[in-house]
Amino acid sequence: MQPRFTIIQGGLSETAPRAVPTAGSRPVVLVTEGPVSGSPKPGAWRVELRRPAELREAEIEEWRALAARTTDLDPFSDPDFLATAALHVPRGNGGGVAFALAFFDGATGIERLCGVIPLALPHRMWGGPAVALWQAPLTPRAVEPVFAEGTAGDAIEAVLGHLAETNARVSLRLSGIATEGELSAALRADRRFRIVDRAAAPSIPEAQFVSVGAREPVTSVERIAAPDRIRDAVECFLLADSRRARRPLLADPAAASTVRVVSRLFARRGLIEVELRSDRGEVVSAAIRLGREGERVLWRSVDLDEAQPVQPRSADLEIALAGAAERTASVRLVVS
Repeated sequence: MQPRFTIIQGGLSETAPRAVPTAGSRPVVLVTEGPVSGSPKPGAWRVELRRPAELREAEIEEWRALAARTTDLDPFSDPDFLATAALHVPRGNGGGVAFALAFFDGATGIERLCGVIPLALPHRMWGGPAVALWQAPLTPRAVEPVFAEGTAGDAIEAVLGHLAETNARVSLRLSGIATEGELSAALRADRRFRIVDRAAAPSIPEAQFVSVGAREPVTSVERIAAPDRIRDAVECFLLADSRRARRPLLADPAAASTVRVVSRLFARRGLIEVELRSDRGEVVSAAIRLGREGERVLWRSVDLDEAQPVQPRSADLEIALAGAAERTASVRLVVS
């Protein structure tokens, strides 16, 4: 029998070449083929913008090591969490998500990764010059970018210089930055930047939500951490969530896929635990925790009351370079 339809493969993947920009358009995403000059150490900094699917394994390993050193293994700063969540974000009409990787070539001649900033890129036509810190959809609290000790100012200057090659008015908006934190203090004291406080819509972090519904009796509690059992435990969690949550994860394919993939990646490293509380064989409440044993933090839960740490006061900072520095980098524009 002759087939009635012909399937033609098409469309652009994340790694497909982008179209050449039309005259007058000013896309934000770019790839530099030379170092950004104008930093305090000319030629020392190199910035790469990577789409989630374009991250290289060596870059992910360096990022993982950097995050472990600077955040004490905070699971929500780990690339297994952030890069996975970014891969499952629908592109829609926005500019998409990219990761700014800032590399420093010190006196030893060995280049190392010193900063990673997740970016929500503006729409290439009407998005404006501001590039924002991206927060993953399933993150229970705001997550700051990671920097090697003492390099935040230099790394942000290099990233702004990189972005300014396509839009001289570019600025970086960092949302959810701890008001009394080290990053905020360092940036405010740095005279290279012009910083404006932006009003943020009042919100309560998801980690502070409390369920007030009636609790069902629990006859058994099982905590699963063995890597070969995590997959089935996560499916039990998703099933319980679909029955009891106001907005079930299974109703959002991207969210459900993110939970499954993140759980699998963290299970390989022994950094996840799934708790299932049952009554006569039916799961009535559940939780997924990430991190090292003894230091795990709650990620997702179903009908489970568990006190969460109070989050520090945060601010939204919009950062731009205080002066126009000369930049001689060779640039290849890529339309996002």
